[in-house]
Amino acid sequence: MNLVVVIDNLPHPSMNLETEHGLSIYFEVQNKKFLFDTGASALFAKNAALLGIDIAKIDYLILSHSHYDHTGGLETFLKLNSKAPVYISKHIRDIHCYSGRTGILRDISVSHSLIEHHSERFISITQDTVITPQVNIISPVAHVQALPFGNRVLFANDQPDDFRHEIAVSVETPQGTIVLSSCSHHGILNTLNACKSDRIIAYIGGTHLIDSQGQISYESPEQIHEIAQTLYTEYPQLHLYTGHCTGLQAQEIFAHILGDKFTVFHSGFSTHFQISDMG
Repeated sequence: MNLVVVIDNLPHPSMNLETEHGLSIYFEVQNKKFLFDTGASALFAKNAALLGIDIAKIDYLILSHSHYDHTGGLETFLKLNSKAPVYISKHIRDIHCYSGRTGILRDISVSHSLIEHHSERFISITQDTVITPQVNIISPVAHVQALPFGNRVLFANDQPDDFRHEIAVSVETPQGTIVLSSCSHHGILNTLNACKSDRIIAYIGGTHLIDSQGQISYESPEQIHEIAQTLYTEYPQLHLYTGHCTGLQAQEIFAHILGDKFTVFHSGFSTHFQISDMG
């Protein structure tokens, strides 16, 4: 399994790639090509071309949730790719999403008009769904552990967002399960629990453990430390690859507790997982 972060908040250390507050991840499994989210704009496609990724040849697009920083490049994707089905939660069709982080509600929704105009391309998910023998969509995610505090300023229609529209992805390999969750609004621990796997070897995506800003406080160092310690204890094989919506405070704590099983990704980051001996 080859995986490339097409676009992220952080720049590549040497390549001249675009960055933005958004995330898009490309991966290949058994000769099938997947794109998980499209970033916030058309910039993901510019990076993809520089990275040797042909958007026209993508076999499947999965949109993790309704926010623009993960769906803003959808129009560009649909123009460049005429074949890939687009997997979304069915709840995306029912809601408009808003952020109140600045004190004023701001619409951060996916383009519903694009979904309606290209409705034949979209597959709505209501439950765990098999895409290929190795790749699965995880939905719904039960809220057993606390949700990220950053969710408290996010709304769906006129209600606090419960993120029923967020889905995750699991990839089964001979070594164990790889989990992709772009923002983890459900919380990383809840998302891992929903995978129902006793051998998770990697978690790739944001954690939505964002830094406190001014008078707005999110998770304390002690609370993040508890999450990191739970990962270390309950998922001893797990390597956490994160970026996008994982704040510097959380990155420092994860690095301290997880050590060499923690990596911060960036635009153009790539890694490989061995799955060649799977049927």
